[in-house]
Amino acid sequence: MKKMTLLLTGLFGLTSVFAADAPRGSLLELHSCQLYAGGFVVSSEITQEGHYMLRAWDFTGGSFGGTQLNGLQLAVLQLSPDNLALPGSKSGEAVVYLPQSATPGQRDALLAWLKASQPDFHPAKLQTRVAPLRFTKSEQGYTFTAGDSISVKTAPFEACPVGNCNESLWYRPRSATSLFTVAVDQASAISEPLLKLKWDDNFGDHTIFLARFGEPDSAKHLFVTMAELCGASKTVF
Repeated sequence: MKKMTLLLTGLFGLTSVFAADAPRGSLLELHSCQLYAGGFVVSSEITQEGHYMLRAWDFTGGSFGGTQLNGLQLAVLQLSPDNLALPGSKSGEAVVYLPQSATPGQRDALLAWLKASQPDFHPAKLQTRVAPLRFTKSEQGYTFTAGDSISVKTAPFEACPVGNCNESLWYRPRSATSLFTVAVDQASAISEPLLKLKWDDNFGDHTIFLARFGEPDSAKHLFVTMAELCGASKTVF
């Protein structure tokens, strides 16, 4: 019995170590349809829009396959015949952006983590591109860039607080998250020859999810306001 107790203690301790070392950080998920809007807007877009999606992860800790991911970024651009905001939609084609500053081993680990952690991700055609990836933040909003191909700038969701303007949340992030909120697309520009895609948006629509992922003992896909996500530190990422 004593040996069994020691074994169980060791297993629980090992589980805690694995949980504590799980990849975690922040997520930006940009869609080509509105995520928080009135019913008429959503119904008009549900079949005609949403065919493009960008996901970008900023790792603040954790490892995968024995490789540390802290300080790295990863992004995926998808083009699908379906609305990618809808559950069960096809992954379509994808380009994975890997950080130029990472080692080959780190890039392999990031790609392996992506395939293992996103069960919906089964692109018909997958291509990769190495580029300088960068997340920045300020009081005015958040930005993500991937070389000359991608530039996204967000603004806080303040113009129409939750519960007003006859608007509501219609979708949830396609990525696995713990907490998420909606942000405004202040300006985005994407040009990817590998997908023959040119996508620009600066209309101030609610097309961006900001989220946290990989946090232990957290709820899954819990929608919060920007203030709740920011908390006392007043920062999202």
